[in-house]
Amino acid sequence: PPWGWARVRSAMRDQRRGPRRLPVASRHASLPPAVRPALLLALVLAACAGGGGSSAIEALVTKEITALNAKDLSTLSQIWSPDPDILLFDVPAPGRFQGWERIARVYKEFFDRCSELKVTVRNVRAHAQDSLGYATYDWSMNGRMGEYTLRDHGEATAIYRQEKGGW
Repeated sequence: PPWGWARVRSAMRDQRRGPRRLPVASRHASLPPAVRPALLLALVLAACAGGGGSSAIEALVTKEITALNAKDLSTLSQIWSPDPDILLFDVPAPGRFQGWERIARVYKEFFDRCSELKVTVRNVRAHAQDSLGYATYDWSMNGRMGEYTLRDHGEATAIYRQEKGGW
């Protein structure tokens, strides 16, 4: 059949179960000839649209990681929008935090509980078009929470909006 398998990795998954597998379309599936030129044009336009916004978003990811490692809420407040509708989604309940004031409290509580915090990212990919952009990356976090060693990793997607002050 024209299906392959993709591995889905979650830092929070049950370690007793193996990786979940989901079907994905085969790379060898053929496209109808009429679709191929339109797809090629879409890919070219998407590749050209990144421009300077993509590098600015990559710089924001770096700035945010530096601020996390320094437990610097002031710098984080410069990255996050003051818009009361912004959201942060996280795995632990309640998992949804709205508005910078609430997000800042979540960060502060986390910073207060952690020591020796070290967050790193790799495989950063950023894209921007018009006033919206996004970055995807793999992250890892090490540190201490009281007596316990903190080791976690996962993937993240951050969505950015260009405002008066920049991204």
